[in-house]
Amino acid sequence: MRLGKHCFLGLALGFSTLTLSACGKNPPQAPATQVSVAAPVMKVTAQSLQAYAEVPASVVADQQVQLSSRLTGYIRNLTVREGQAVKAGQVLFEVDPTDVVGQVQQAQAGLAEAESALADARSNYERFKSLYAQQAIPEKQWDAVKSQYAMAQARAAAARAGITSAQSQLRYARVTAPFAGIVVQKFLQNGDLATPGHPILSIENPARLQVQCSVSDDLFVRLHAGQDLAVHADGRVIQAQVLDLVATGDPRTHTHLVKLSLPDNSGLQSGSFVTVAIPTEQRTGIVVPASALQDRAGIPGVFVVDAQGLAHYRMVRPGKPVAGGVEILSGLSFGETVVSGNLAEINNGSRIKAAGATHG
Repeated sequence: MRLGKHCFLGLALGFSTLTLSACGKNPPQAPATQVSVAAPVMKVTAQSLQAYAEVPASVVADQQVQLSSRLTGYIRNLTVREGQAVKAGQVLFEVDPTDVVGQVQQAQAGLAEAESALADARSNYERFKSLYAQQAIPEKQWDAVKSQYAMAQARAAAARAGITSAQSQLRYARVTAPFAGIVVQKFLQNGDLATPGHPILSIENPARLQVQCSVSDDLFVRLHAGQDLAVHADGRVIQAQVLDLVATGDPRTHTHLVKLSLPDNSGLQSGSFVTVAIPTEQRTGIVVPASALQDRAGIPGVFVVDAQGLAHYRMVRPGKPVAGGVEILSGLSFGETVVSGNLAEINNGSRIKAAGATHG
């Protein structure tokens, strides 16, 4: 089919009209309605905060001892294991008492000899006493008899003391636990030769723990016995009390030893690493309630309200909990307004209808 000239011109004009219409701007749309959320807000103000010095410390057992033998001999019946709990008075090991038994037997033989000599001296004493009373012997001879009798008595007494000493040494052949605790370390095994002063076992009482740290002179003067300090361990805060303050400083490190007693339910173990917070001077900081903090996609932050009343999520760096909330180390400035509650209903751009204003 062939189109006429006038028909083709009409189509062209119509196409041009559609093209111009399509290239023109769309009519303006009405802006979306902003969501208003009722939520409490607070004005960020300067607060006086206590500054702390974090001092590294260690948890140690208040009761700990290294057990050794007072005898020389081979160890036997050492059956306890490291980490094993033992009771007070429990036999931990024995030392072969052969040498001590020999000493006891030797002392017994010496006592028998001394008592025999004493019996002869007593007999002579009684006989010469009667003769001296009858003036049948001179005084000098009587004095010699009395002296021999006294020496025999002394030798017998010394022999009896020797037996007592040897038998008391025999008691040290069995070593018992001085208190209930845990075997921490074994230095020797069955068959090893025990010598006086050489440790064989180490035990400690896990129920009584303390914290020990070394502090500088400027921190030491801020402490006193009975003072409560915060001990930080694995994200937990435990209150401990200053027990001992060693006034004499270490000449090499120029620090002082400080001991703190831990409560029975501290949940810590001997050997754990902790830090002790020692109060120093006052400082100025920013504190917001814990209810103002939120974690979105792993980013801690708060909602800051601008001059138009709109909320904007801002990343902050929170510090440790303090009185009244959480300290904010960075991300906020004095004078700003933050949302302190109802955060689940708020998004970026939400218009905040203040439900109540507070000061932080």
